[in-house]
Amino acid sequence: MGSPSYCEMRQMKCKSLDLRWHLVAHARAHGLKPTARAYQCSVLTVRKWLRRHAAEGLAGLHDHSHAPHHCPHKTPPDVERRILAQRLRTPGFGAKRLRREFALPASEGAIERVVAQHGLTRRRRKAYQRKHDLRALKATWPALRRLQMDVKHLYDIPHYWPFIAALGLPEYQYTARCPRTGATFLAYASECTALYAELTVSHLLTHIRRHGLETSEVIVQTDLGSEFEGNAMTPREQGFDHLLQHTFRATHRRIANPNQNADVESLHNLIEVELFDIESFRSRADFFEKVATYQAYFNLARPNSYKDWKTPWDLLAKAEPHLPMEILLLPPADLDKLAEASLGGDHNQPALPEQS
Repeated sequence: MGSPSYCEMRQMKCKSLDLRWHLVAHARAHGLKPTARAYQCSVLTVRKWLRRHAAEGLAGLHDHSHAPHHCPHKTPPDVERRILAQRLRTPGFGAKRLRREFALPASEGAIERVVAQHGLTRRRRKAYQRKHDLRALKATWPALRRLQMDVKHLYDIPHYWPFIAALGLPEYQYTARCPRTGATFLAYASECTALYAELTVSHLLTHIRRHGLETSEVIVQTDLGSEFEGNAMTPREQGFDHLLQHTFRATHRRIANPNQNADVESLHNLIEVELFDIESFRSRADFFEKVATYQAYFNLARPNSYKDWKTPWDLLAKAEPHLPMEILLLPPADLDKLAEASLGGDHNQPALPEQS
């Protein structure tokens, strides 16, 4: 059998109170011993309830706590204050770690009791709660001034791989995404190299600067991939870092944990499911037409459930009303052509800007 419910407990208490009231009334009318025989209890029990009722009235018929009035082993006030102060400084530490790390003169049970009595118990937050907090934090970031950048391998997508083999389509997608708005900018290439990463970020920052955004306020966040100079012991005189800092006055921030690039990583999954798993391509030109259409759809028309069912343009227009819609309409770059122009001197194609 399970434990009694709250209603059952209340009914039991009411019955006990009613029984004790009738016991006291019977004792006053008939005496202690007849009442003890009638209620099948001891004379001491009858006397106890008579005395309690005489001293306290009806309240005396309720159960009294049997807890001791004095506890000789209670944690001293000064130790309790030390426990509370340390818990506030290190809220993530449990009783065992608090005792070991800071030599608190109390047992683990005493530390747990003090923490619980003062409402400092910390429950582990659920994943949805952490996501909600992250969403609120990202909503405070400036739009298009913090960008997450990464490279997606396309050659492991079963539906898309035959088009790579038959048509020589791009094998890599260079992605930049704004966590505040979800705005996305794409570029495609046949290789994963530092040159293509530089071309991607140069193409994007030149575009947004042309539309009124100061690139010195931009932070570009990447992982430690070699294409972003993540394995370089010292910054190169000409490279990804140098390009950001000296040409655009932007900041490059590296991360070691892929979860910190969650926005761009989740986008990679969306693009695979919504584009590369379903589309077929007739030629390289057809490929770039379709990825440009998808990017425009994503930035202007696709509501994002994670962002209260608003599109990137909805969020950008609210955060930065002075910026034109055209800032989200940069077509996906063909990095192979940009690289050819940069290395071969083709003046009809955009190249890397001059290093300042």
